[in-house]
Amino acid sequence: MEKTDSLPEGKILFSRLATHGRLRQLQLLLALQQCGSIVQAAAHLHMSQSAATQALAELERVLDMRLFERHARGIRPTLAGQTLIDSARTVMGELEDAAEALAAIRMGASAALRLGTIPSAAHSIVSQLLPRFYSIHPQVHVDVREGPGRRLLPQLFNGRLEALFCRQPQLLPEAFAFEALLADDAVVLASHQHPLAGQAQIPLTALQSARWVLPTANIAVRDIFEREVLPLLPQAQWFPVSTVSLPVLRALLSQPLAVVLLPRSIVPGINTAADLCVLDVQLGGAHSALAPLGVAYRKEGAPQLLREMLKLWRASRPESA
Repeated sequence: MEKTDSLPEGKILFSRLATHGRLRQLQLLLALQQCGSIVQAAAHLHMSQSAATQALAELERVLDMRLFERHARGIRPTLAGQTLIDSARTVMGELEDAAEALAAIRMGASAALRLGTIPSAAHSIVSQLLPRFYSIHPQVHVDVREGPGRRLLPQLFNGRLEALFCRQPQLLPEAFAFEALLADDAVVLASHQHPLAGQAQIPLTALQSARWVLPTANIAVRDIFEREVLPLLPQAQWFPVSTVSLPVLRALLSQPLAVVLLPRSIVPGINTAADLCVLDVQLGGAHSALAPLGVAYRKEGAPQLLREMLKLWRASRPESA
């Protein structure tokens, strides 16, 4: 047993985990939380029930803490268990990323680049950049993770991403830079069958009878909807769903009088069949502008491959923001 009399409690527990813990136990913790049952978790991991029970008991002995407790429908994590599960999820995610990069290297990749992107930047910037980039660097493994900025920004800050394609953050640590690449604004999208399709200079009040698809809360275009649309259309009707899923949006826009407020940058990604159109709705000029799309990265040590990728964008779009 290690000598721990003079060590803080946190260092003692870390030492025990580092010495006696196993990755399989971390996998088991995640499976137990997901399944709520030792039997189901063991089956999910192709373990016997006795092996899973023993692995959990060993980890609890190492930490000298209960990680799960029984209830009427199975088991659930204790506070200690949930704390370790949150960390285990991060650890296993990091290992999955490393395994992907190692697999790419085994298959001949010469380097790796980890990028994050919000949906609008994925459609308007990243999807255009990658084909050009791969024509020059066919052996580079690029790991692209798409999601909301609030989830991806922490991954940029902690080094899990080399760059994040996103809207200009309101606050960015001093160690990071943001380069604007594309101006953007909000537009109203509808089916070509919509009664207002093809008309010019449509006042917003002409959409009194429209039925809106709401963008997901906490994104910039939802703020514009609530600030610009609702005050003029207090009786506006909307579908009982909020989404940024392009297939869901396409399906809902086929409904009579359906419209949605979207970033202009995402229109090419949703209008793949050219059966939708941007209505020429007057949204108040500057009030419909969105923060520009661009890329955030660490000032010091930005990968040369990222710099080359951005150079390709600048060369192809001299009018970039």
